[in-house]
Amino acid sequence: MDTKAATPKTDSNPPRSTSKTANHNESEFHRLLEVLPAGAYTCDAEGLITYFNQHAVALWGRAPALNDARDRFCGSFKLFSKDGTPIAHDQCWMALALRERRQYNGQEIIVERPDGVRVTTLAHANPFIDGEGGLLGAVNVLVDISARKQAEEALREAHDRLAEKVIARTTELTELSHHLFRAAESERAKLAGELHDDMGSLLTVLSIRLGRLKEQLREVAPKLVDEQQEVIDLLQATVGAQRRIVASLRPVLLDNFGLVIALKNHVEDWSRNSGIPAELDLPSELPPLHAEAALTLFRITQESLTNAAKHARASSVRVSLCIAGKEIGLRIDDDGKGIAPERLQHPSSHGILGMRERLLQFGGRLSVEPGAQGRGTRVCATMPTGATT
Repeated sequence: MDTKAATPKTDSNPPRSTSKTANHNESEFHRLLEVLPAGAYTCDAEGLITYFNQHAVALWGRAPALNDARDRFCGSFKLFSKDGTPIAHDQCWMALALRERRQYNGQEIIVERPDGVRVTTLAHANPFIDGEGGLLGAVNVLVDISARKQAEEALREAHDRLAEKVIARTTELTELSHHLFRAAESERAKLAGELHDDMGSLLTVLSIRLGRLKEQLREVAPKLVDEQQEVIDLLQATVGAQRRIVASLRPVLLDNFGLVIALKNHVEDWSRNSGIPAELDLPSELPPLHAEAALTLFRITQESLTNAAKHARASSVRVSLCIAGKEIGLRIDDDGKGIAPERLQHPSSHGILGMRERLLQFGGRLSVEPGAQGRGTRVCATMPTGATT
């Protein structure tokens, strides 16, 4: 663009041919601005408006007087920044472009019409500098982005509403998960009680009756004594299985003696039954811990040991429990085949989701990652020592 032609030269007696050329170029420039699909106007070096197109009139809601000191730098009624702060006309982008002789392109500004309607625009203010470095004026093109801003605001509001719904739904699901956990533990306790009281009584009576029958068989059918002893042995195995099931459903030791004793007993039983050596690193005592929080750590240990034997095929396991500051930490390490990284991306596998959900209700956190030197699996669970539901 030939910016020298935007404003007539200041020479008081310019050659006639030069004047005609300048007027022609200025007319062509105005014609180009008129067909722009945006508001456009020009100012002289003092900020007086020398031209505006019809789109500018539509944006401003008025047609300012040309070369009028009352309408300097912009023909709008009022101006505001994008955060709603009022802007004086001599601080608008056109004024800055003239004063600082630099371009300001893509700058957001809000125009208020006389009827109170506000239009958000992007200003593109560019000064005209002649060949000798003199300031001739400037042009400003205002692009109406109100529709885009409204769409962005609608999208933002929709996003906020969706986020609120997601939070509400997540809260509902978390509460449901906690309710199901408590309901499941209640059913476990009920079933454990029935197995202990009802079946335990029956097994005890059956054991006594078989003992008496054994003495009678010695007298009338001594050949059947050995066979009957096998039945007694099976009964004792059944009693042992019943006790293990009861302990698994509801760890009585946890209720009566606390987490440390319950973990020690469970890990030792698990090691004995699975044939997998287990190392224990437990403190002598723990600070007071909410009953359900202690049960959660116990269940995580159960789940992790089950995974170590069933899925990881570990040959050794280490269970440690410690207090660090105001947190209690549980860690289970095994030397098995580990969990594939892609499986870790689907935390529902191996009960990880259930473990994590149980911890969340106490403000705890869970991590499942490869063990030391990339071998096996390490499960780490932490929660505040004063955790309550």
